Amino acid sequence: MNSPLLESLSETLTWLPFLLEGFLLNLLISALAMTIGTLFGGALAQARLSPPARLRQAGLLLTELTRNVPTFVFLYYLAFMLPSEFSLPGSASTWVIAGWVKAALALSIAVTGFCADNLSTSLSAWRAGDHDRALLFIPSWAGYALIIVMASSTASVVGVPELLSRCNTVIAATGNTRMMLPVYLLACAIFVLTCWPLIQLMDHIKRRMMSRHQERNTTTRPGGSP
Repeated sequence: MNSPLLESLSETLTWLPFLLEGFLLNLLISALAMTIGTLFGGALAQARLSPPARLRQAGLLLTELTRNVPTFVFLYYLAFMLPSEFSLPGSASTWVIAGWVKAALALSIAVTGFCADNLSTSLSAWRAGDHDRALLFIPSWAGYALIIVMASSTASVVGVPELLSRCNTVIAATGNTRMMLPVYLLACAIFVLTCWPLIQLMDHIKRRMMSRHQERNTTTRPGGSP
């Protein structure tokens, strides 16, 4: 006879396709957040390196704002202040702003701060001819993207049916409190099995790039190997 725990585990696995659909929404939120944040972060990085003092100061101010205000603040603000739908003046068409789009916009603000700060350093290194150091931004950006994937679960607090939200749906639908442990463990496993190997890969690539950068610096110093 199966134990209640084994029965709960078996029942949890039947919900796996439903949960994976929610995780795809996590990935979609993250992809949109990284795209928007990288574009705006790149613009701020350029502003921070521009000759006009006022433009540099504005870039620094916006960078600090996007880096230091909690994402939850932006998430709640955008979720409740942005309309769910709108119409363009003179147009009969109605445009819907989905909850996951609002969540992506909130997360993109944190990405903007990250990219503005790190890209300004990379752009300075590139302009100085230190291309190896400049390219270190790439694995850092990829690693941050995986952090955003994990942070995308915060979208559940505003009703977005991503992975964590669907875990709550499964528990409520079954009415079985024993489902809580296996369902949340399965959600954790999905995040870990997706993100952890990629984070390790990005860290390995970054270490290799830093090692190569240090070796090149050593060979170009006076007295170094030719």
